[in-house]
Amino acid sequence: MDYADDDHLTRSLTELGDPDALFGISRGRFLAKLGLGLGLMLFGAVANYFWWFRGPAGFGHLELLVLIVVPLSGGAMLVHMYRERGLHVLVYPAGLLRLRRGEVDSFPWHEVDHVLLNVNRAGDAEFVRGGDGELVACWLPVDVPTFQLWKAGLTVARGDGAVAHFGPALTDYDALAEEVQRRTFEALWPAVRANFAAGRTIEFGDIEASRRGLRYGGKALPWADVKELAVAQGKLSVKQGGKWLPWVLVDVKEVPNPHLLFALVSEAHRLALDPDPPRNEPHPQAAE
Repeated sequence: MDYADDDHLTRSLTELGDPDALFGISRGRFLAKLGLGLGLMLFGAVANYFWWFRGPAGFGHLELLVLIVVPLSGGAMLVHMYRERGLHVLVYPAGLLRLRRGEVDSFPWHEVDHVLLNVNRAGDAEFVRGGDGELVACWLPVDVPTFQLWKAGLTVARGDGAVAHFGPALTDYDALAEEVQRRTFEALWPAVRANFAAGRTIEFGDIEASRRGLRYGGKALPWADVKELAVAQGKLSVKQGGKWLPWVLVDVKEVPNPHLLFALVSEAHRLALDPDPPRNEPHPQAAE
């Protein structure tokens, strides 16, 4: 981190006070990832030398991994760490502040339109309920890859189109992802739940949810047949009761506000909705 980064961080802390949480890339983590990336590239270079000049002629999956994937992973890790250098994220009750190489961007929670998650695996969402059983928090736990840092990430988007991307190069990235989801849930969930209760359609990218159930690509699934949601290999799957194959399988990183979708499925199951409720006047509404 250079002096400009120090100045902006000090100024932000002085003017806004101590944040609820502060995230950055520690010097130790930066050097560790830097060394790992360089080590992978060096290993790949040595392996390629011995293979092409002294090795056998065959080429299979193991050779593909050692000669190509390993050095490319090292190079991609170095690029990722370079892009994330000097990054600090401050979480306040009113919103999120991103400091990066002299740039300062704010994302008030009430202005956040949606959150995108690039996560490889999440067996289930975490729920927190109040004494009356109502949901007060929901988030998807994220994994932190050791090598392929580009396969994980968090995007926060304001209603005016401004976006901020955060990756697992950050120390305690999983805690940041939880904080962002919990804060945006608190800001977005009341409107989503009200629209859902009113019989309106809530859109999560290509997946739609209403009191009748889920819809995707022209096909419908009543709530009574929705078994569960899960994330595996970067895919969000909607599992149908009594079926082996998922009812739908989509890239989780293309589903806005997946934590709200998980919450909505949980809410529908809790309410045990009538599979054929009275039809309301259609009023498509985004998850905001």
